[in-house]
Amino acid sequence: MIEDIFFQDEGQVKITAASVGISRLRWTSVKESEIDSNKHLELMEKYRFDHLPIEPEIGIIAEFFKTAEPNKFDKIERLKINYKDVIPLDTNIRDVIDKFANQKKTFFFLRYQKNISGLITLGNLNCKQVQIYVFGLICDLERELGDFLNSQLTNKEINEWIKGKIDASNPVDKYKLILENYESLTNSDLENSLTEHFFLVDFFKIIADKNLYSELGYTKSGWEDLSSINELRKRIAHPTRSLIDNENNIFKLQKRIIKIEDLTFRFTMRKQNSIRQ
Repeated sequence: MIEDIFFQDEGQVKITAASVGISRLRWTSVKESEIDSNKHLELMEKYRFDHLPIEPEIGIIAEFFKTAEPNKFDKIERLKINYKDVIPLDTNIRDVIDKFANQKKTFFFLRYQKNISGLITLGNLNCKQVQIYVFGLICDLERELGDFLNSQLTNKEINEWIKGKIDASNPVDKYKLILENYESLTNSDLENSLTEHFFLVDFFKIIADKNLYSELGYTKSGWEDLSSINELRKRIAHPTRSLIDNENNIFKLQKRIIKIEDLTFRFTMRKQNSIRQ
């Protein structure tokens, strides 16, 4: 049955460099004939652009203006586009993040076949599409954490752990509310598990408290090092917050994504090994 392929589709969102960047049809650029009038200086300072393509009168785009330092417009360089400045427009966003971090670049021109067709900058990563991509990674991780925890502990053991975390002096204590919501659903015959009410940080805490991290091949310090994933989770939970800023740079984003991928991979391998056994 050929159509069965549609039922096997995991529904993953495909985000590419073109999804995040800006097309040549819509970008702001300067014509070569306008350079003598310092039009490029005006445009870059007005729109706070660190990069500005130069549109030639004849031929392909081969040059651009770039600030010597980000957000400083007192020194602007005219540069030729070289091989390392260009990536295919259909490059997967995961690979784009690696390229920004590994090559320590702040921009890439996007090409379709042999033509420059767009531009992507570090600032473009603070867009909805990238947030959706990272949110998908975290959703997959939280499901895996829930499955793992339920395979290691009984509902009673998880319940007792939650009760031990409750601050009785706080009427809106998070753990108190978790139990109340769980019991409300149970009394309404709506089947659910306690882990469905957990935040990401709760999974990390209970696995640490129960020393379950060794089941995944982590040391105590190695597991504690994963806590920065929660900072990424908090930024995704508040869409108005930037993924990348002065404190949370591209290198931190890359490192946190690698941590998510590594942990998710360990869950996958663990499941496959249990099937073989």
